[in-house]
Amino acid sequence: MTRSPSIDDAIVNELIAIERSLWSNDAEIYGDTYIANAVLTFPVAGRLDRDAAVAAIRRENADGHAWAEVHFDDLQAQWISPGQVAALSYLATARWNYQTAPSVTLCSTVYVQRDGWKVALHQQTVADEPGE
Repeated sequence: MTRSPSIDDAIVNELIAIERSLWSNDAEIYGDTYIANAVLTFPVAGRLDRDAAVAAIRRENADGHAWAEVHFDDLQAQWISPGQVAALSYLATARWNYQTAPSVTLCSTVYVQRDGWKVALHQQTVADEPGE
């Protein structure tokens, strides 16, 4: 894991724990973790606000879709504004419960300190398969 020298391990671990919780595909966690005017960008869904993302997760849940496995690699954490704004980026290898093969996605999340760490921006970009 790479991180700026001044970011504390406890904060990095907290951000990673929050990030992992978001991959549980729980609409309530999304609603509680993203700020009201957050922006989320996904390869297929495009740009969403928090409410649209929560609604999409509820639809996925209703369809029985959930992440069966998720692995993070190449984690990087850095301050954007020390103590107030932090960025976390990583490579996610994840597989939906209805798929046989995982996808590989580059992810970046910007966290802001607002009564705890909250997500202001999250973007996913489809990555090449390892070795390509």
